[in-house]
Amino acid sequence: MRMKKTLAAILSSTMALSMLSVSAAAANAKPVMEDAANSWAASSIDRWVQHGIVEGNSDGTFKPYRSLSRGELAAIFTRMFGLTEKAENKYADLTGSEWYADAILKCTAAGILEGDGKNANAAAPVTRQEEMTMFARAMGMTPDASPDLSQFTDGGRVADWAAGYMAPLAEMGILDGVGGGRVAPDEHIDRASTMALLDKAIEEYITSSGEIALKNENGFTVINAAASARDTEGVTLSGKAAGLVISAGTAADVTADGLTAGSVRIDGRTSVSLDGAASAGRVNVHAAASVSVGASSQAGEITLHGADASLSVFGSADRVEIAETAASASVMVATDASVETVAISAAQTELSAYGSIASVDVTKQAADTLVSAESGAQIDRVSTAGTGTTVKGAGKVSHVAVSDGASGVTVNTIGSKIDNNSSEAVSSGTGSIQPGHAGTSNGENSAPTQDGPSSGGSGSGGGDTVQQADIVKAPLLDQSGTIDADALVRDYQVSSTVKGDVTEVTISGEHLMKHQNAQGVSDYWIGFGIPAKEGNTYYAGYGAVPEELGAPVDSIADRTYEENGKTYNTVYFGLKDVDLENGAYVVVKNGEDTAAYRVSFQVTLAPVVENMQVWVVNDQASYERLPADYTGAHPWDDAYLQPENAAALPWLAVSYDSNVTGAVEIQVTKDGTPVGSKSHAESTVNTDRYQLWHLTKPADSEGRDYFDQEDAAGTYVVTIRKDGQTVSSEALVYAP
Repeated sequence: MRMKKTLAAILSSTMALSMLSVSAAAANAKPVMEDAANSWAASSIDRWVQHGIVEGNSDGTFKPYRSLSRGELAAIFTRMFGLTEKAENKYADLTGSEWYADAILKCTAAGILEGDGKNANAAAPVTRQEEMTMFARAMGMTPDASPDLSQFTDGGRVADWAAGYMAPLAEMGILDGVGGGRVAPDEHIDRASTMALLDKAIEEYITSSGEIALKNENGFTVINAAASARDTEGVTLSGKAAGLVISAGTAADVTADGLTAGSVRIDGRTSVSLDGAASAGRVNVHAAASVSVGASSQAGEITLHGADASLSVFGSADRVEIAETAASASVMVATDASVETVAISAAQTELSAYGSIASVDVTKQAADTLVSAESGAQIDRVSTAGTGTTVKGAGKVSHVAVSDGASGVTVNTIGSKIDNNSSEAVSSGTGSIQPGHAGTSNGENSAPTQDGPSSGGSGSGGGDTVQQADIVKAPLLDQSGTIDADALVRDYQVSSTVKGDVTEVTISGEHLMKHQNAQGVSDYWIGFGIPAKEGNTYYAGYGAVPEELGAPVDSIADRTYEENGKTYNTVYFGLKDVDLENGAYVVVKNGEDTAAYRVSFQVTLAPVVENMQVWVVNDQASYERLPADYTGAHPWDDAYLQPENAAALPWLAVSYDSNVTGAVEIQVTKDGTPVGSKSHAESTVNTDRYQLWHLTKPADSEGRDYFDQEDAAGTYVVTIRKDGQTVSSEALVYAP
């Protein structure tokens, strides 16, 4: 069954995510959910109810204006994409018995939901930026590295982790704002708006086989079609789409015949073919799917994430990446096909080449990689830092560069130049190339030709090398004991490229927390490790390498770190008040030898305060939004509704996540005039910090925080100052 949206469902009005008007026919039709009949999003709600994506409440109502929780959104995505695989439960606030537990863990396994590093916060209302981020991840979108949300007056308030997803959604017209030029990232989103977002963004939701022509290059298509005896022909798509998602529930074969798509995400264990003049910007394969790129088709970047996934390229691709999770994956590049780069990080990957590949890069995470250059193949270069890499076949491999740290490497092709920069011999035919030496392979039945010292990985044409250096991530630890090590940074990676005498190092990570180092200095510390060697002297600093290096940094040589049986000296950089674009440098001197490392940072720093929410507590529902440690200690009491009660409502509530220790000052203004403040000489790093004020003076004000005013109506703004930074909330209008 395929339900296409009505024209009314794609017309946007002045409201934001998608204030869609309802056609006359839809307005006259009896709605599936009676209480949604007069909702501005009635047709959108009906669409997803009829698909079984939303089910309403046990009493048969939908409650379109009720806030949506993170757990409810996870349940929607679980049904929409037919998710089945569950992640291990690492959330402190999820016991597994909750009704939404399976959905949370399934969305986590699919990379849609990540939590805050400790909790899933499933019962909390989802904010607009959280929903946009989860939706974009579900669609397989890649975050924009330089997001621009300047068209919104509050675009600068969007969290770093969300901005990269929200910017492209805004560019596509899916995210419009909420009026007044605002995007309101921290505001909660209700059920009706969520249904409208999905309705606007998902042009086609396909649940059975057939041929479909897509016509919206700014809309997404989702396939959730199980195979059956009646659906043997599968699904065939043509036309244009911003993105295509082949869900985990899809078993029917999918053919993209001449389809142009910005992205393709494959979660189902099925067969997917790009045929005709099909074109895909980015393809992500998260399952043991069989994917092919036809002779006239082209793909930008294809990444295999799923174990046992297979890829056949008959046309062309810019880059093929086999992620560390894609164990036992296989890639075939056919005769007359071409791939610019193949990057391998998974164990037991098999690459068979009959066509041309410019570069094959085997990382140190990879093990037992087999590169077969079959007759007629041309591979310009294979570089390996992994273990057990084998290069063989009757085809041509011009150059094999073996990096320091590689082991168990075998090269049995004919005429391949081998540069061995590892500490172990490279097997070749009946002989070997010793560490630090170069040679030329002569096939599996002959000894290699010895060419003398290694050139360091340079190709036969000379020029800079592109091999990887033996470096590691420096371990991060908060010496104050306040922040868990696994919460200090997200997606922490270190990569390198050796170019002549300089190693270019890229350190990347998201949401780096300020923490204390061994010397008791608090900063946003991050770094990398260099192989330790007796006699090493280190120089380091920010920006370009100066002509005069100055005094050495003795502490670097004193710090050691063991990984995979090797010892490294770790270099740390504090990124507070540093221009990250200027990078940093490390120079290592040992006798007559000098090595230089040029460091660039692709790191986002955690704000001192984030996820700030401000609301008025005036009933039980708004009371339950308070952090659990408060409501657990002070359960709801109907007496709060009695004006004479010492704790009578209404209250102004603010909750936020604190990412640094230290003094904090909270100030509240109403209509631009200060009405209250609160200061703490010391506050810790934790989530769901909160502050409450009575909006007017209570019957018993002793020891209570309140605003000394008679009329509570007005526009409130909360400002938090901490660690030299100031964060202000969205304006909250209270009109009782």
